[in-house]
Amino acid sequence: MHTLSRRHPIALLLLAFTLATATLALLLGCAEAQSSAPPSFNEVFVDLERFEALRAEGAALIDAREAKAFKRAHIPGAYNTPWQLYVDGDKSGTISSDDKRLSAMLQKAGVRADKPVLIYGDWSAKSAWGEEGRVLWSLQYLGKREVYVLQGGYKAWKQAQKADATEEVVKATVKVVAGDFVVARREELRATTAEIAAALEKDPSKIVLLDTREAIEYRGIPKYGEDRAGHIPGARHLWWYEVFESNGKLRSPEALRALFASRGITHDTQIVAYCTGGIRSGFIFAVLSSLGYTNIKNYDASMWEWTAQADTPVTRN
Repeated sequence: MHTLSRRHPIALLLLAFTLATATLALLLGCAEAQSSAPPSFNEVFVDLERFEALRAEGAALIDAREAKAFKRAHIPGAYNTPWQLYVDGDKSGTISSDDKRLSAMLQKAGVRADKPVLIYGDWSAKSAWGEEGRVLWSLQYLGKREVYVLQGGYKAWKQAQKADATEEVVKATVKVVAGDFVVARREELRATTAEIAAALEKDPSKIVLLDTREAIEYRGIPKYGEDRAGHIPGARHLWWYEVFESNGKLRSPEALRALFASRGITHDTQIVAYCTGGIRSGFIFAVLSSLGYTNIKNYDASMWEWTAQADTPVTRN
């Protein structure tokens, strides 16, 4: 090499130029690959292959269904935390203010600070109200950002198992290793009664209120114990179930964007979704998040609290 440097300085310059060019090309290639990757927040709903891969990496597994369904059968290793465990009292969608209790519950469920969380539920069952979406919102609001929902829910997982899989397998008890997650609330994801009332009084055009209940509830026939009938003035109606195809699968991203656009929703819009107790609207929060919308809040107290107040307006128009 010493001889080469002395006799062929031009060759050395060419070699250095070639190496520098190759290095630059490699760096640019990596940057291009990274920039073409979808933003991480877009990955909300995962298929079975991705679901199993995340499980293998140590993700916590949460069953969002009601307790009796979990007891009948569940995915081995799952821990049951339906949305009701995140609130205090009956006829309430308001998330509990007890950080200590919620931290302890999620630690018992195996939720760790450094590992993702997988959620499954009854998916497109109308009676389930999109429970897994509400649990996803609860976890994200409480500070756990890396949370995913299994497309198709428990039914999709069970259908994918071998034909000789027995009820004993899906009822198997697997000890869940305790996690270390501690609640750190993200208030930007939650709307309150006072906040909405103030917005309506000051400038209603600044937010889009999305009522995700059935049309008859929106028009003034209460079904689930609301104290007054109707909807919040100015709210647009979009039944949460409209995000599904007739076969129970989510509609395409293009169809979903068009659906939301028809209600005046853009990426610049401040969206506040609500229903009776923030469950169905929690699923809409998850769908909007999967499409890349970021200005979304779930009104967890929803109409149970709104209609219980003496001075909050309700309309049937």
